[in-house]
Amino acid sequence: MRLTPLAPGGLPRALALSTLVGWNQNEADWRVFLERGQVMALDDGEAELAASVATLSYGPVAWISMVLVRPDRRRQGLAREAMEWAVASLRAAGAICIALDATPDGQPAYRRLGFRDVWGFSRWSVPPLPAIAGVREMTEADFPAILALDQASFGADRAWLLRRMADRHPAFVLEEGGRVVAAVLGRDGTRWNQAGPLWAREAAHAQALLAAALPGGGVADLRDDAPLFSWLEEELGARMRPFSRMVLDGTLPGEPAGCMAVLGPEFG
Repeated sequence: MRLTPLAPGGLPRALALSTLVGWNQNEADWRVFLERGQVMALDDGEAELAASVATLSYGPVAWISMVLVRPDRRRQGLAREAMEWAVASLRAAGAICIALDATPDGQPAYRRLGFRDVWGFSRWSVPPLPAIAGVREMTEADFPAILALDQASFGADRAWLLRRMADRHPAFVLEEGGRVVAAVLGRDGTRWNQAGPLWAREAAHAQALLAAALPGGGVADLRDDAPLFSWLEEELGARMRPFSRMVLDGTLPGEPAGCMAVLGPEFG
């Protein structure tokens, strides 16, 4: 039994797999991969798929994610098969740079395939935070500025994806001198609401935006050099798990220092 393309009807069982292993994706997230990328799956007839892998293209950057194996099917070479398919298919499609976000468990396997670590981030639980003045909800007129912030930090055009996320959850901006200097998107998940991307270069801006995006608490995937950790710990936030951004075939574009919280390991 081998990986085959996931049909739209298999989406509920793909969601069941990611939920089983404790990930935060919901059906809307899986639909992004089905509609805008590729998803391969191993279907052995159980309630959850046995394994999955997904890819997305952002122009010069290709993304690998959702490398999941059901606990009872681990150590059977399925994750390696999934990764070999993803790398081969992206190279065949002309990808200049292939990237992913790895958990500590996955890092050794990805390094054996030639991926190298670039920088790290961690998922933080964010408690309900008091509102901080100066933030307002995003309008359509703000979207070009938000896209410019993302283009500068991520280095590739993700307008279609950011628009989908903005439709799912309120987004917020912070202005100085009539210009948007920081912003945050958010999205719903099966376990938590999540803030990100959060584009900011000053800690005070990031704090205000995080409070606006997660008034009831949730999670955020914060770069390891983000100047927010002492503040979050004082507010009873906690680090949950680390990730490493890894790259194969080329160099990641963009200047990531402008983005304190990433969209998420499945989307970059």
